[in-house]
Amino acid sequence: MRYNHDARHPAVVGQTIRIEFALDNEGAGNFDFQVLDPNGDAVLDEQNARLTPARGIKRNVDLETPGDHTVQFRTAGRGNWTELETFEVHLADPDITNVALVPSAGADSAQRRLWEFIDDVTDDLRFRNFAEAFEDARYDQVQGPRGALGPVRPRNALGGPDNPAYGTPTYRHLHRIATEFVTDRSLGANRAEARLSYVSRQAAQERTAPYPDPVENTEYPLDGVPFVELIYVYWIEEAMLFQSLNHIIARFQNRRVGREPGPLARFAVSPLLPLRGLLWGLSEAERERLSVRRRDNEYGYEYGLHLVGRAVPPPDLAVERRTQFLPAFHGLLNSAQQYYRERDDLTVQADAFPLLNSLRELHLVLARGANNQFADLPLTARIETIDVQWTLAQPEMRQFLGGPTMVPYEEPWMDRVDTMKQLFGWSDASVTHFYDLAFHGERLVLSVRHGDWNAAGMRGADAENWAMHFRNSVQRYIHAYRAVTGVDLAQRVDTTMPSTLISRRLARQLV
Repeated sequence: MRYNHDARHPAVVGQTIRIEFALDNEGAGNFDFQVLDPNGDAVLDEQNARLTPARGIKRNVDLETPGDHTVQFRTAGRGNWTELETFEVHLADPDITNVALVPSAGADSAQRRLWEFIDDVTDDLRFRNFAEAFEDARYDQVQGPRGALGPVRPRNALGGPDNPAYGTPTYRHLHRIATEFVTDRSLGANRAEARLSYVSRQAAQERTAPYPDPVENTEYPLDGVPFVELIYVYWIEEAMLFQSLNHIIARFQNRRVGREPGPLARFAVSPLLPLRGLLWGLSEAERERLSVRRRDNEYGYEYGLHLVGRAVPPPDLAVERRTQFLPAFHGLLNSAQQYYRERDDLTVQADAFPLLNSLRELHLVLARGANNQFADLPLTARIETIDVQWTLAQPEMRQFLGGPTMVPYEEPWMDRVDTMKQLFGWSDASVTHFYDLAFHGERLVLSVRHGDWNAAGMRGADAENWAMHFRNSVQRYIHAYRAVTGVDLAQRVDTTMPSTLISRRLARQLV
């Protein structure tokens, strides 16, 4: 008798197997078949089954009891049972339960809407949005106000609104659009969310309307504190944006800087292209623009930062400098990085309370510097920065300066600055790193300045939510700072002036 079954190995409770019996050397006849469980009960009892050499039988058997099962047969109705096989049935393995450590979701924070508002404002102030606004303003000026079809003039017509016969109005036009753009975008699209700011609430409590008539008060320049930070301009200035323009204007005016003619000796701007008007206007407006001395004094007053250069006065000439900013700000970044390490280790319950203390400390330092020129100078400096960025972004500037064509840059003015740095032997760190410091530094400082971090109701959960919301900005800033200065703020709190670190690195580079 031949016997076979399709049970997988090992056979388990709950499985249904198919058993086949066929004749081997026996002649045709009737047979009895049984499969007995460990208790001796028959789970298969086939009586008087007819088998021939050409035809066997197949039966299904349900396995319900663990233990040894015996398969046997005999001639139908008589004789002893002959055992064919004993096989073991096992209990089925339980369903596999996957176990993993996951970070806690954390409590929400009432400050989240303010952080999202700050994200929107800083994104709106990007250079690409200004370029779109500038082109829209040019189109409106040619077509007429609000799209009304007026007399269409070619954009480059001599004496037209965008390319007048003399240069100064061209810069005036750029400066007016930049002023409108920065002033409008820095207040945000949703003024209701701007009122979530601690600074805006303080301003609402202290504001005295200049005119009793509410209609007259609508003409008051700003109805809130602009969401811009001077730290953006500081890092862009450290990137040598203004220094690059100063050298270009000096050559434009035929002034020698230093003893040698310099790399810009062959610089010659066509009088027929818009760049000529921009450089002329910037030259004429030099007395009206903020000087490096004024910017440096405000860097010191708000952040304790100081530039290094021949045109910069010694820091001891300033009345007040915010010496606690760097320890507080770099301490916050270090605490945030420590929190990220603990939170990413899923066997540790990360404590956000030290992070809250760092936020409170920096908030107090920033509040001390939010006086005098706080609302005006950062706004004006940002407008003038866009003026310079737009001027350097002109295609004619790229045609003269040249530079690497395959290096990725966030904004079109950046490669011009890197080329100028290479020509004059300035810092070898890419302007991209300085831009990251400016953009993400502004976003972080805004979130601390405008958050009500010293309120009694602030908890560790608020600091935790801040850290996770701004994680990209924190880590981008730390990386860019290391690329520019060589100091890793994730490892230690370094309070050395950034300009000093950059100067030391440049000195080592020149050796």
